[in-house]
Amino acid sequence: MKLTNCNRALYEAKQAVARLLVKRENIDRKIARFQTVISDLQNLSAELLRKDMERSIDRVTKAHLTMGITDLSREILKETFFPMTAGQVREKLEARKLDLSRYSNPLAVIHTVLKRLVKNGEVRIVLQERGKKAYQWISTTDKLLTELRQSSQRRPAT
Repeated sequence: MKLTNCNRALYEAKQAVARLLVKRENIDRKIARFQTVISDLQNLSAELLRKDMERSIDRVTKAHLTMGITDLSREILKETFFPMTAGQVREKLEARKLDLSRYSNPLAVIHTVLKRLVKNGEVRIVLQERGKKAYQWISTTDKLLTELRQSSQRRPAT
């Protein structure tokens, strides 16, 4: 190979590397911009998710605050597997920020609500020690099993 051909090849190789380095620099700048955009979008997405979660929590909280004592008592009994006394129901109502101060005797109101739920067949009375009454939600499964037992007892033997 002649010296001029070698110099020309060296020059062209350096030119090619220079062009590629310029392209790489442009690509690196684009990557840096996209990384910034990605970071900003991730932060925005996290912020929007946080705000959406706060709105959801507010909706649930407001729903509980607008619920009446009967509906909230139903919900508490549904969520609790074990029987609860009226006093325990009152504690749960207060924990859910239900304002019981408007009642002169909130426990009497809770007893009335629980008796009505028993009368409607939604709740059963479970006697505790010393004859104290506790209340337990009657699940759909319990209701169906009771109906099946009753219908099988009514059926005449053949």
